[in-house]
Amino acid sequence: MMPKYQLNLRAARRTIGLGTVCALILAVSAILQSSAFEPAVMAASTPSFAADVAPILEKNCLACHSTSVHKNGLILETYSSLMKGGKHGQPVLPHDAKGSLMVQMLEGDIGPQMPANADPLPDSDIDRIKAWINAGAEGPAVTEAAAPLKSPSIPEIQPDVSVVSPVTSAKFSPDGKLLAVGGYRQVRLIDPASGNVIATLSGHANYVRSIAFSPDGKLLAAAGGMPQVEGEIKIWDLQSRKVLKTMTGHKDCIYSIAWSPDSKLIASGSYDKMVKLWDVATGKEVNNLQDHIDAVFAVAFSPDGKRLASASQDRTVKIWNVATGKRLYTISDALDGLTGIAFSPSGDQVAAAGYDKTIYVWQLGTDDGRLIQSLIADQDSLLALAWSPDGKTIVTASADGSIRFRNPKLDLVGVIDNQSDWVEALDISPDGTWLAAGRYNGTLSVYDVKTYKDLGGPRRVFDSLKPQNGNEGKETAGR
Repeated sequence: MMPKYQLNLRAARRTIGLGTVCALILAVSAILQSSAFEPAVMAASTPSFAADVAPILEKNCLACHSTSVHKNGLILETYSSLMKGGKHGQPVLPHDAKGSLMVQMLEGDIGPQMPANADPLPDSDIDRIKAWINAGAEGPAVTEAAAPLKSPSIPEIQPDVSVVSPVTSAKFSPDGKLLAVGGYRQVRLIDPASGNVIATLSGHANYVRSIAFSPDGKLLAAAGGMPQVEGEIKIWDLQSRKVLKTMTGHKDCIYSIAWSPDSKLIASGSYDKMVKLWDVATGKEVNNLQDHIDAVFAVAFSPDGKRLASASQDRTVKIWNVATGKRLYTISDALDGLTGIAFSPSGDQVAAAGYDKTIYVWQLGTDDGRLIQSLIADQDSLLALAWSPDGKTIVTASADGSIRFRNPKLDLVGVIDNQSDWVEALDISPDGTWLAAGRYNGTLSVYDVKTYKDLGGPRRVFDSLKPQNGNEGKETAGR
């Protein structure tokens, strides 16, 4: 059977001239061709998620809506997390850009206008998002990459004057013959007796906020990472001074690590609210302990390695079963965030301190912890805490400029006052004779625990970071 338009043309041929018929054929052909190509043209002009929408989200939105920072519960790292929405509901209504919450907030029809605390998106970017939504808000095609979006890289900002890194961590080796000190992107290995620098371990992503030696003293773990980007743990061989492995997995920087007494595990606590356990031999994450609702600032293994304690900005201490990864119980007596934690040498007590200026000591049971001592100990926040190896002394450093020594009943037995800056790094040597104190202004002191005398005077650990503009004016790290 002939197509209908061909029959009509044959009829027209009998009633009108050949020239008119030819014109009609050309016109119909043009219509057919245009209609045939119209779907292809429309498909080519429809924005795709991967090519058009994802780059806009990556550039402008991930700082507030990622797995590490998810304001209002909204995560925009993947298409599925975008479509899932947050506590305000689904941000995208396919085929309805005008009714979509995302568009309404981008255009300022409802507040707050997005991106928050930034210039509004260009109209061209909003139009692309609207066109994608109106076309159905389809996800990435099979041929397109489906990897999670990543926040824009942080630019390297050079200082205008010479600056010195704060001392962000300090740890004695198990034999007490070595003191590892962490700062910006490096660890310095120091002879605590002489103060001489023995070696420098470089190549860290950012500040080294915590250090742990393996129980045999042959390896050193140094942790930190980029804020809001990734936590990092490097394990160094101390004989060869080489990195054996780098472990990543946290979505934010790591504030504390601890090495298990049996040498098999490393625990880490991060600003991403997570506590993780890592297999030292493989460098793989073996457990993710999720229960804190705010940043985790301190972790510690019990002396027998069976339990792990974590202290958080959420004002709690949590006690974990290391073998199973299960939380045994939560201790909630603190009134503000906790910055430091330590087990007693016997392992049946744990002490913590933090922003409420208070030291807490709990007796640990099988199913619960009982507060046995607490004391508002200083005039300002407590920044660090250590429990002496003999169990007789708890040492704290405060933002009021003091280091205080107390017995387990929290009676004051000594004080080193008038610190030149905040002491954020604190550790006692294994034999209990020395106390290392690292300050925000980049200085380090090693004190005699009995006399409180600074053995070498405050010493500068790290070299100044020189500005590229040639300005030689000097300035230590400033708060």
